[in-house]
Amino acid sequence: MASHDDWPALPYEEWAPTKNTLQMCTQMLGKARLTLAPPLPEWLHTCLYLDGRGFTTGPIPYGPLIVAMGIDLFKSALWIHLSDGREATVPLRPSRCVADVWADFQATLAKLGLTLDLWDKPQETIDSTPFSENTHHCTLETRHAQNFYSVIAAANGVFEHFRSPFFGRTGVQLWWGSFDFTVLLFTGKKQLATNERGYIMRYDLDAQHMNAGFWPGNDSSPAAAFHAYLVPQPANCVTARIEPPQCLWVESLGEWVLDYEAARAHKDPGKAILDFLDSVYRFALSDAGWDAEALRYEPPGPAPGRAGKGA
Repeated sequence: MASHDDWPALPYEEWAPTKNTLQMCTQMLGKARLTLAPPLPEWLHTCLYLDGRGFTTGPIPYGPLIVAMGIDLFKSALWIHLSDGREATVPLRPSRCVADVWADFQATLAKLGLTLDLWDKPQETIDSTPFSENTHHCTLETRHAQNFYSVIAAANGVFEHFRSPFFGRTGVQLWWGSFDFTVLLFTGKKQLATNERGYIMRYDLDAQHMNAGFWPGNDSSPAAAFHAYLVPQPANCVTARIEPPQCLWVESLGEWVLDYEAARAHKDPGKAILDFLDSVYRFALSDAGWDAEALRYEPPGPAPGRAGKGA
């Protein structure tokens, strides 16, 4: 479990310029994956993942090839790799505008022979300026980007630990639209979704699941927080006993929220976050009708004759 030092402060007013620029760059990767990857339920073909240096699309099919893209936060570059050995990078300098990155990204795709019809307008953001016209997001400070990465890298360890005993479909991912880093648990049961929350959410709410994660804040709501909700939503969420005590049910969001600073102030932030996730999951078992026995995974024991020696 991560130590307290692995959860740096993220004062929004300080790192917002970097956050907004970085999110626009991750949207470029997300739109490439959305264009190329075969559709999966709940938009799972669109999300990004962490790697050891930043974010990645993971492998995407492109005809007989594989293409992977990502952002290296230590080299400040967007990279593109092809399975035939070709590769290229797009620099992400501290004062480079989104419009310049977009133009370079498009030109680099063309040089590699990658024909992608990408919509250049960001999604799920307050600012809807097309990438090609965005000359106001021009800040990508390495220290601020790496602090954010440190938080979600530490959260990744907690999320992986939390989901390991779950037998249903599950994953950990970065969503480039809302820019939250989440762990999802799907029971395998379909859920009827209505059209009232729009096109994206109609396909995001069509399965029984738990969604929990870290959200870094935005210009209209700057407080970073951990969140969790269940689909479908049980009737008595407001009275549920969710740990730690600082956690709140926010009716307008339909989510439990644990303020990031409250988690950081805990003597063991990782344990506070794990307690949060575990208590929401226990509520799903007790009040949302989830089948505890069917969803419990028992990991394999030691191989015969090799007790205590690993596999």
